[in-house]
Amino acid sequence: MNTPRKVLRRMGFIRDQHGIMNRYLREKSHWHAHLENTRRFISSSFTGVSAGSVAVLGSGWLLDVPIMELTERFRKVYLVDIFHPPQVRKRTEKLEQVELVEADLTGGAIEQVWRLTREKGVKSLDSLVEKLLLEPPLSRVEPEVTVSVNLLNQLDIILFDFLKKKGYFRNEPADRFRSLIQSFHVEWISASPGCLITDTTELSTGKAGHESARPLIFTDLPEGFRKERWSWDFDTQGTYRAGSRIRMEVQAVEWS
Repeated sequence: MNTPRKVLRRMGFIRDQHGIMNRYLREKSHWHAHLENTRRFISSSFTGVSAGSVAVLGSGWLLDVPIMELTERFRKVYLVDIFHPPQVRKRTEKLEQVELVEADLTGGAIEQVWRLTREKGVKSLDSLVEKLLLEPPLSRVEPEVTVSVNLLNQLDIILFDFLKKKGYFRNEPADRFRSLIQSFHVEWISASPGCLITDTTELSTGKAGHESARPLIFTDLPEGFRKERWSWDFDTQGTYRAGSRIRMEVQAVEWS
């Protein structure tokens, strides 16, 4: 499903993508280890799998994607995201194995949420969730292995913020909605060999030293034969949550 560009802009997806690059430029030294760990985990995946094609879901700016290693190992590399920045299109245009695919990796929730919130009569989160019909993305391509790269906890965030502005979640917990989106993603990608890297917990430290933890994952991760954990400084300047330093805990898993 190709979501209209105006919907992506109005819901904040294009702005969010630019925000990631701006934050990276501010926090480059603090992000380095996390990006390197992600690229390393992906590069060392699929050693026992004979596959000619791979889909990288959430490829974004390619900060955490070992693109050259993947083009050396696979005959076809699909880079999949809701929108590919012009810089990425320029960087990959001469890589014959690479195909850029724009797809709604929520399973179609973006356009459905946009439409349902504009309809009269949809007043509760329950009624909205019941109307969502999620379908597997990538109907046009069939990759043999899949990489979900720092995507799972991001899938529902912009949708959550959009719905919150529309008046949802005032008297209803967000867990059911977030679980629906995340569970669908995990079920879809785990049907074939793959690996997944995702932030799982947000650790916040305020100016007074008070610490708090907030879960980011509302579904079970795939069972795998290879797992790693690490943490990284997402925001050290207090721009994400005013006055707080944000650190993320990460899990990575590969399954066959």
